Amino acid sequence: MTERKPRGFRLVTVQASNRLTPSMQRLRFTGRDLHHFATDENLHVRLHLPLTTDSDPEVQTRYYTIRRIDAEAGWFDVDFVLHEDGPGSNFARRAAPGTVCGVSGPCGLGIKPARHYLLAGDETALPAIARIAEIMPRHARGRILLEIQAPEDRISLDTPQDVDVHWFYRHAAPQAPEFLRKLSTEVAAFKTLQDRFIWIAGEHTAVMPFRPPLRGIPSLCVPYWRRGDD
Repeated sequence: MTERKPRGFRLVTVQASNRLTPSMQRLRFTGRDLHHFATDENLHVRLHLPLTTDSDPEVQTRYYTIRRIDAEAGWFDVDFVLHEDGPGSNFARRAAPGTVCGVSGPCGLGIKPARHYLLAGDETALPAIARIAEIMPRHARGRILLEIQAPEDRISLDTPQDVDVHWFYRHAAPQAPEFLRKLSTEVAAFKTLQDRFIWIAGEHTAVMPFRPPLRGIPSLCVPYWRRGDD
């Protein structure tokens, strides 16, 4: 890693690797001076992943959610979605204790204070939604809509009592049509509420159509990935 380092850059080391579901791997990273990343204002970091082919070292940067962090103890967790190929997925599969990579940031805004919340996304958004659910005000009301491959890819969510969670399964299909229909219905309903915040993330073609109807409304609508890319 000889190139100019991004702002806030640290070297961190993989301490542990655990499979959470068939499609998600959690890596625990350890390092020094991590307090800069321990914020709920920005949920994400840039991971600078070492990808070595033969004798040529290469680093590729990808954005990930810090799922949990204990800066005093010097560690943070990142959950990786495992798909067929890609720098992050390949790194997560191969990373063993002692593997070193870079981290910089933080970046990626979280939620704004509100009474009513609508959170929605696919498995790439699941780590962020799981973290948001934990830091959401306990008096909050709302819905969480999640599209994943199959029931065995579900994880436990710590949500406020009045926040309902709905799971949608693609199985072998590219998308779960019920997910987008339900999301459209909920967006229309939440737009009529006072004191609300809408947070949507996932695949580009699924997410982007929701941006125009959310203009002027407290919201965050972000494409995390594009079908056909790594």
